[in-house]
Amino acid sequence: MASSGLYFTNITPDNGAVRDLNKLIFKDVLSVDRIGRILNVFPRVFNGDKLDVIGEFGLLGKADTGCSPTYATDTIATTEKTWDIASWLIAEKICWADLEGTLVKYALNTGTDIADLDGNVYLENIVLPRLELAIYKMLMRLAFFADKSADTTANAGVLKVGTDKTYFTLTDGIWKQIYSIVSGDAARRVTIAANAEDTIAEQMNNIQSQAVDVLNDLINGAKPALRQAEDQVIYLTQSLADALEVQLLSTYYGSDLHWQDLFGGIREGRYRGIKLRVMPIWDEIIQTYEGTATAYNLPHRAIYTTERNLALGINGASEFDGVDVFFDRTTQLNHIIARDKMGALVVANDLIQVAY
Repeated sequence: MASSGLYFTNITPDNGAVRDLNKLIFKDVLSVDRIGRILNVFPRVFNGDKLDVIGEFGLLGKADTGCSPTYATDTIATTEKTWDIASWLIAEKICWADLEGTLVKYALNTGTDIADLDGNVYLENIVLPRLELAIYKMLMRLAFFADKSADTTANAGVLKVGTDKTYFTLTDGIWKQIYSIVSGDAARRVTIAANAEDTIAEQMNNIQSQAVDVLNDLINGAKPALRQAEDQVIYLTQSLADALEVQLLSTYYGSDLHWQDLFGGIREGRYRGIKLRVMPIWDEIIQTYEGTATAYNLPHRAIYTTERNLALGINGASEFDGVDVFFDRTTQLNHIIARDKMGALVVANDLIQVAY
């Protein structure tokens, strides 16, 4: 039986170097309490719930006619969107017998209780924190890249052949909604020529000379409502951010973007007074799961919007409601269950300008 958890083949169980499981070093990914910095999180959302957006008055103010003015009945514009909330589930199992010949043998109980990992340092300090991080990466994947009709390139989709599409078909994420917005209003999109190249090398090389024009066209093409918003932000792939920085440094006499590290590889800078937020997790998902063996699917992307316009709805009371860990005395297996419901929304279409 194969157990969930660390892949122990690459770790020597008794070489005298590592006895304390707490000393294992983990690769930093996305901080577990920071997803609210990326998406506007709405807790306690249920499928079919409405999200109402209140806009502004139209034209007001005419010439004063003195006494007995004519009273208008102007209204404030409103739009309504519907949450598509779907359930996700993570279910893992661990058998103590799979751990006996590994580093974890030092942390196992003894005697009859050897199978029970409840309270065990391996489970609590190693597996569960990593599972929590994995759940956050899952939420990011589904919030941005989910597509109910997702399929592989062999079936006219964009996922790489061999990718399990069920990891993407839970709901329709932000990029799927953006494609729909653009299909109804082509002016909302800036086309990145480098994305259409035939090879990965050409895609990555050619963006180096296009990044400045892409960002300028992205900003200049946005609707006035977005250009006036107080919390403007441009989310962009690491590849586009790198190309922008290189082009600025090489062509524009040393200008730089004054990056500030936030968390999990996410950085913030400013360009033309607008906040840039670099999303390396986008690059990871695109390069790992989207495209073919020779070219990525739209590797360079950007979303110009406001910080409150990209929303994540969850059924739970917080971003992460925890996991259930229990030991089954009949099967002698340790179980880990985590589930919730989630969905994503682009709140206001007129506050979106994209490049891809």
